Amino acid sequence: MSNIRETVDFSGEQINVGIDVHLKHWNVTIFHNQVYLRKFQQESNPGILIKHLRHHYPNANFRLAYEAGFSGFWAQRIFSESGIDCLVVNAADVPQTDKGIRTKNDVNDSRRIGAALAGGMLEGIYVPSLIQESDRSLVRYRYRIARDLNRCKSRIKSLLYKFGITIPPIFTKGKWTRAFLLWLKSTQLGFEHADLTLKRMIRQVEYFQGQLLEISRDLRAMLRSTVYAQQASLLMTVPGIGALTALTLLSELGDVKRFRTFYQLNAFVGLCPTEFSSGDSERVGPLTPRHHSLLRSLLTEAAWTAIRLDPAMLLAYNDYKKRMSGKRAIIRIARKMLNRIYYILLKQQGYEKGIIK
Repeated sequence: MSNIRETVDFSGEQINVGIDVHLKHWNVTIFHNQVYLRKFQQESNPGILIKHLRHHYPNANFRLAYEAGFSGFWAQRIFSESGIDCLVVNAADVPQTDKGIRTKNDVNDSRRIGAALAGGMLEGIYVPSLIQESDRSLVRYRYRIARDLNRCKSRIKSLLYKFGITIPPIFTKGKWTRAFLLWLKSTQLGFEHADLTLKRMIRQVEYFQGQLLEISRDLRAMLRSTVYAQQASLLMTVPGIGALTALTLLSELGDVKRFRTFYQLNAFVGLCPTEFSSGDSERVGPLTPRHHSLLRSLLTEAAWTAIRLDPAMLLAYNDYKKRMSGKRAIIRIARKMLNRIYYILLKQQGYEKGIIK
């Protein structure tokens, strides 16, 4: 009688795994092709899941997916380094039913992701390199500090207004100069705790101003690096594109060749309209809600500068205004600018003014 023990072998079989990611734990649902197998909860550790999959489904082809969010891409990178295909997906792209919306929980979320993955309905988002993500974090932090600084300034103005303090006309041009800060420090609101509040608010403004100065120095050094210097100089030939905007574009887009067409880039930035068409009916709506908020905002601001500096852009803007509002026309100009930027980065050629198309 033979004592040979047959081992399970999943060679050629597809195992699909949906993961609902949280800080301390993951909810995992496993499918064999499109057949549901099991669900479980585990520690937030890719190594544990890799060990589990290879133990229970040896030699299988594994495909994993989880939704983009707070956890970033670190888990995806570990899975990829282990030879396991892992998608990070836009949460809005995971199919949802009315029942699923009304019975939402972590277990159902992981099963929904796994089922969509098994059905071939998911497409992963772009995963940046660690260097790009590192550079991007500093650029984004600069914008966060600027927002925090503006909030602090607004709070101070609100506090002064509440206590009937009028800012002298020489300081009303918007710039918070050293002279204006000295005036603020000398201002008395007449009440002990209100004066303490103002003093601490001023300290907060000075702190964020110092942070902004330091980060700006770091970004200038980054801009001079071999990674960005050449491409940034090309982008800065575009009217309305300064050093910070150029660095933001480069750190957010990465290698522009990943966009096979301009339409893909335009969809990523979000300068395209929504569309509701069926049969012979065509309806074009407002700008798509799917967009890169920072890039779309920066390009819209840059478009206002471009129509002042480039006669061709001004002519195009005036032509658009004949059949639409100024706000919609400036979006068209921003789209034209994005098209030029795409061409510049692909062809490595500077911007030329006075060209209509």
